[in-house]
Amino acid sequence: MNPSDIRSAQFIDTFYPMVDGVVQAVNNYAAIMNRDAYTCVVTPKGSRRFDDSVLPYDVIRTAALNLKIAEYTLPTPRLDRTLKSALQRIRPDIFHVHSPFTEGSFARDFARKLDIPCVATFHSKYYDDVVNVTGSKTIAEIVTSRIVKFYESVDSVWSVTEGAADVLRGYGYRGDIVVMENGTTYTYPANADAIRRRAAEEFSIPQDKRVLLFVGHLIWHKNLRLILDTFRLLTERSDKYRLLIVGDGYDEKVIRAYADELDFPERSLRFLGRINDRELLMGVYLNSNLFFFPSVYDTSGLVVREAASLGIPSLLTAGSNAAEVIEKDMTGFTAEENAVSMYREIVRIFHTEGLLERAGVGARANVARTWEQLMPQVRHEYARIIEDYRYRRAKEGQG
Repeated sequence: MNPSDIRSAQFIDTFYPMVDGVVQAVNNYAAIMNRDAYTCVVTPKGSRRFDDSVLPYDVIRTAALNLKIAEYTLPTPRLDRTLKSALQRIRPDIFHVHSPFTEGSFARDFARKLDIPCVATFHSKYYDDVVNVTGSKTIAEIVTSRIVKFYESVDSVWSVTEGAADVLRGYGYRGDIVVMENGTTYTYPANADAIRRRAAEEFSIPQDKRVLLFVGHLIWHKNLRLILDTFRLLTERSDKYRLLIVGDGYDEKVIRAYADELDFPERSLRFLGRINDRELLMGVYLNSNLFFFPSVYDTSGLVVREAASLGIPSLLTAGSNAAEVIEKDMTGFTAEENAVSMYREIVRIFHTEGLLERAGVGARANVARTWEQLMPQVRHEYARIIEDYRYRRAKEGQG
């Protein structure tokens, strides 16, 4: 079949107004593929309202129970007759699941009813998520075991990096895994100077300092403590460094409290909050010299690719999944997961003439790929899965 004609439904357990890497991935899948063939997103009603009409594709909000826990709800798609009728009317060629929980298990089962294949992407370290929420390794092991069974039950399993695939195998999954990387929406803009100036004025970003930047959820397992401890070492020895932290999250209050305990020099550390204006966020990137993302939790790190697309190299933890795309000193930097090693690497980066600039050029050329560049690969893989599924079903019918 023609890959450009494939109709799909993307399933995710949380969506806008929440924003994270998985939400951005699903949005770009749907937005780009919907230009050629119908694509929709199936996601639960959120605890906060969002105007889905601003998106260039249909969003089908499934019934959900409000848990009153942050912004999360409990989807109940199996009880939603409107959803089932809509999917039967739309008749997608394939379902794509981006979270292995309630929406995902519904999609897998309803795909069987529609007699179409279901592909599932492994995006996150779910064991770590469960431990972080419950504090129980036993509960995490039970949940992870069920997650493995889910991935074993779909027609094709994807991961966003080789490292993420290894994580899923570490959970006990033994099947095939297709690596389908994430992309970025950013490309270097012709009016970069104007965008940079706007952000500098909006957030009073100094132009004569060495600016480090973190963008992401403010949760401890993104290694925010390591970022703050490293920056403390820098500010103890020099007044040339500044740190910008963009984002929000359920650990924000205690992270800010820990930063206060470290007693940073005035205005050296800035929490900018969540920035929904994508051009303004681009301007913040453009005002930074080094993207500091030592997370060992993230399986991919969309923000690393965003920074790279704008010529900003990243400092990552050696051996982390996010560092998989980095060739040290050529497209970015790595250091061991401790404050002293990170501190020494940052000093080396800024004191080695031309190193930062060369890595920025290399990152822009080799790390960043746009979603538009990636979608043909996605479509062709969809076509292969659909053809394999139909062939298998035909043989079963003959038997």
